[in-house]
Amino acid sequence: MPVTEHADGPTDDDVWHELAEHGLHHYIAQTANAMGAGPEAAWSEWADAPTAYIALESRLPDHPDRDAALIWAAEQGWAVAVETGCGEDLLITASLGGDVLPPPATVAAFVRAVMTGRHTDTRVPPSTAVSADLTRRLIDWAEPEPTLDNRTG
Repeated sequence: MPVTEHADGPTDDDVWHELAEHGLHHYIAQTANAMGAGPEAAWSEWADAPTAYIALESRLPDHPDRDAALIWAAEQGWAVAVETGCGEDLLITASLGGDVLPPPATVAAFVRAVMTGRHTDTRVPPSTAVSADLTRRLIDWAEPEPTLDNRTG
């Protein structure tokens, strides 16, 4: 049942959106940590569609003159891409098919395989919209907020 907006506070939709965005940030940070990149190399936003970017320290063997990145989009999941150098879109070189929210360790293994030339691309057709299931799954990644006595609730 949809909830209407009230003048005295946020709606349930606002709370779900905020929790999903928090879950996205936590999921991306965990993925960066699994790759050894650290959270400072990661960026994510909800905006029109959830997206993320993690800068990679290494370069691809086939593109030694270009910076590489791991990118995520809600419709397509994870992909390794290289910078074009002219401000245009990134050039996707490999995609991780299957679940768009795999465990961080799975993403890290995918990146290692791509960076060493051992990955066979498994591109999947893009989806047209972010599903409610994805929003719920991202909410599951949200860390519980600490309480005043430092317990999580």
